[in-house]
Amino acid sequence: MMPNPIQKKQSMGTVYILGAGFSKTCGIATDLEMLDSLNPLLKRTVQAKDTGAPKTTIEHLREQIFHNQPEVGFELFMSTLSSAKFINEFLETNKKIFREEEKELRKTLRAYLESCVRNVDWKIEGKTILDFVRQVDWKHDYILTFNYDMLLETAAKSVDLDVSERIIHLHGAIGEKTLAWPTYTKFAYRTTKMPLAPRWMRAFKILRNLAENQVKIDRLVFIGYSMPPSDLEAKSLFNYTDWYNYKSSSYQIVVVNPCKKKAFKENYKFFRKAPVFLPLTLEKWLRKSS
Repeated sequence: MMPNPIQKKQSMGTVYILGAGFSKTCGIATDLEMLDSLNPLLKRTVQAKDTGAPKTTIEHLREQIFHNQPEVGFELFMSTLSSAKFINEFLETNKKIFREEEKELRKTLRAYLESCVRNVDWKIEGKTILDFVRQVDWKHDYILTFNYDMLLETAAKSVDLDVSERIIHLHGAIGEKTLAWPTYTKFAYRTTKMPLAPRWMRAFKILRNLAENQVKIDRLVFIGYSMPPSDLEAKSLFNYTDWYNYKSSSYQIVVVNPCKKKAFKENYKFFRKAPVFLPLTLEKWLRKSS
């Protein structure tokens, strides 16, 4: 019988962990698609020593840093750019080229995600997200999301649900000043650590069943999340809390993701409690779980 992460005893709770695959349901670009989605929105310029037609920031950096690497994802791209901004200090130059390019891409990302969510048709592509919102137990469950978009909040508002206290954006959200790129260095800088650390602590307490006035969390359901190896902070969060929870007979880990690549499952091997992998889209999973 297929595990049903939504139907459960009322005294128990579920933590849903959402990745880019969740938002893809509404046409929002995934990691490998994001650069191509943002590129048309960027202005074109000519830099020193350039030849040929003007290029966007993404095109310039792909040529300079990721030459002959067409499969570069947004997370790796932004993480590299974020690190490159310190080259100016090393070269003892006042030019803040990489800082300005990161700022430009962050602004463009916000505009892109706002537009995507604003234009969702909730009777068509947004229907699956609404089905998810209606089936979550908002009194006992929590959402940890690594997505910057406000898709879930917008869906909940459309059906008159107040869910803001149950959703935690671990990497920030488009309406906030701080956005963190998912790498092992994301908390090396105070500008990222200070605003985001409290919500990571809250997530830890929820997963450890230490939050005040909380029912027991007995299920983790990962939806459209690949557990990227580069994000050691996220992996450490789940690894450490798993150490406390795995001996519980009711504790269950479910991974909903249609990805069939072997490396995908390898990313989840650190769990002591073996995850149940369901190679399903969000829509098909909801249909089987209802």
